[in-house]
Amino acid sequence: MENEERKTMREHIIFLGTQLEAERKNNQAKTELLRRFLDREDLGWAVGDEVRRLAYQVLTDEYLQEREKEVAHD
Repeated sequence: MENEERKTMREHIIFLGTQLEAERKNNQAKTELLRRFLDREDLGWAVGDEVRRLAYQVLTDEYLQEREKEVAHD
């Protein structure tokens, strides 16, 4: 592999790593917001039961997907 190819690959890896980290932070922020919707002592008072149910469903689905990924990797 030539130096130019290595440089290009390195740039791509750095770019993809940066994008992955940004997506991870966005997902964490979304998850935190959904958890706040579920907490009646926080934002939960401002949303209806339907919104809390949907937030709970999204969080549960994400948790189950992560568990399935972990089991698939083991």
